[in-house]
Amino acid sequence: MAAFKKSLNAAYPFISDPDAVLMKLFDVKYPFFTVPSRHTFVVGKGLRIKAIFSGGDAMDANQAIESCSIPIKN
Repeated sequence: MAAFKKSLNAAYPFISDPDAVLMKLFDVKYPFFTVPSRHTFVVGKGLRIKAIFSGGDAMDANQAIESCSIPIKN
């Protein structure tokens, strides 16, 4: 993950989930399997979720990076 973060020149933290704690908490696993489906959560100030991308969209880091600059709507 460090190499991926460096390749994006990302100035924000990345969180991995090797123990599947977040997978269970957010219920982002494939139905009938205990493996996670790919999701990207963009978390803003106050730990509010700004955007969620899943499937193929979760692999496009540009969308996640772009959503970092969008203000959270109340």
